[in-house]
Amino acid sequence: MSIETVALKLPTFWTTCPSAWFAQTEAQFALRGISADETKYYHVVAALDAATASRSLAVISSSPPTCKYSAIKSFLINVYGLSEAEKAAMLLDIKELGDSKPSEVMDKMLALLEDHRPCFLFRHIFLRLLPEAIRAPLANSSNNSDYRALAKEADNLYNSLTRKQPIKSHVDLSEIDSICWFHRKFGSNARRCTNPCKHFQTFKRKGNQGNGRADLQY
Repeated sequence: MSIETVALKLPTFWTTCPSAWFAQTEAQFALRGISADETKYYHVVAALDAATASRSLAVISSSPPTCKYSAIKSFLINVYGLSEAEKAAMLLDIKELGDSKPSEVMDKMLALLEDHRPCFLFRHIFLRLLPEAIRAPLANSSNNSDYRALAKEADNLYNSLTRKQPIKSHVDLSEIDSICWFHRKFGSNARRCTNPCKHFQTFKRKGNQGNGRADLQY
């Protein structure tokens, strides 16, 4: 086996995300035309910190005569990567958007799948994370299997809602969720109100007092 002499300094191996580290490493190999198995293998070994190299010592000391790179890659991903059960648990533990945009949450979800194809539940897991104000318009979206397009559509709705409250640096989407569509769109000029809405009782009283026509929907 020949070893190619190419100047390359890889980042220290990421024990918290081995698959992403190898994806970046293989991009570096491709850019520099590195294809020799032993060259790739030694670059990986050189990028291990002391603790990781110590744990990998058995594999390094008795590396196979061929396919050295595949052997060390498989070992590191198996040791430091998440199991399918751990990925499933993390996917199901995502409860809300928090400070993230819908597309950012979708990226995290897709990263947990890696090479697996999403099942029909994947779309519904994503949709349940969204506030009703965003989820409802997406219920009949044509993006049933294009998950990034679905997330982009959710982003557009998210941005539309947050732009309507420019005073706040962070919009409480649960608050948006408690306001009906008519009050979100027309504010105090709304002539209709649907329940549940935090303005519903006030709107109802105005209608009963004869302050104008109040269309209520339960």
